[in-house]
Amino acid sequence: MRRSGTALLALALACTRSAADHEVLGDREYAAGAYRNALAEYQLGLKANPNADLHAKAASAALHTGDYALAADQYVALASADRSRAEEAADGLERVVRSALAANDRPAGTAALSGLRAVAPRRPLGKYVRLAALGAVERGDTAEALALLPGAVAAASDGRSADSLLFLYGMAAVRARACSTAVLAFEAVIRRQRAAAVVDGAREGLSLCALAAGQRLLDGGKPAEAEDWFRRATAPGSPPDVVRGGFLGLGDVKLAQGDVAGALESYQQAIVGGAPGDTIAQRAQEKIKALGKAGP
Repeated sequence: MRRSGTALLALALACTRSAADHEVLGDREYAAGAYRNALAEYQLGLKANPNADLHAKAASAALHTGDYALAADQYVALASADRSRAEEAADGLERVVRSALAANDRPAGTAALSGLRAVAPRRPLGKYVRLAALGAVERGDTAEALALLPGAVAAASDGRSADSLLFLYGMAAVRARACSTAVLAFEAVIRRQRAAAVVDGAREGLSLCALAAGQRLLDGGKPAEAEDWFRRATAPGSPPDVVRGGFLGLGDVKLAQGDVAGALESYQQAIVGGAPGDTIAQRAQEKIKALGKAGP
């Protein structure tokens, strides 16, 4: 047992020496400008004994070789290994962002910005906020997109760019089920008409939000409040199925208010334009039949 313990200790010491040896060799290669060789040595050292110093050195070497994604990973790992070096890691990540964008490596630049947000969440992103926001949208990170897009809108270089980003903010709010926020964004895009490419999408987003908000209010026993939202859903420019869904909701509102004739009229409009047997048409027809059976 004593021999076995001694052997394990010797093996651990050997691994530690191996990591140190790789670090020394890496430093020599780095000093000679042989950054790829230095990076290889640092990576071997990290396999033997991961530590903050080696993460920092590997990040710097990777940055010199143009492997920006690896550099970003190593700077994030540096901050994780030693929180007292978070500012150093953040500075490194900013260098990665600048270098990656200069090399037209947007994925690596976006990854570095994401790492920067994680390492130093209070550090202003400045001119990079737009890229960070778009990266969050592309990753489907709704919370991050909602946090970054307002800043990107404010920093936009022109009205068209601002409204394109505002549309993305509205869509992120839809995914977060924050329809009141989304509606304000979509209405601003539609009202200003500065980004033609997203105006139709804003109208569709607005109508979908209106339909969802109306249904939520109706289910909550607030038909009078729901009515306005359903009418928004039937506004010109809304997708046909959303319009029909809006009329279905208006029918339910009228019925809750005791206006049977108004309910029947709305249900009839919900059927118009629907494919045979589609869900909205079926529900409208069922409601019409139910009213017929309930009649005198």
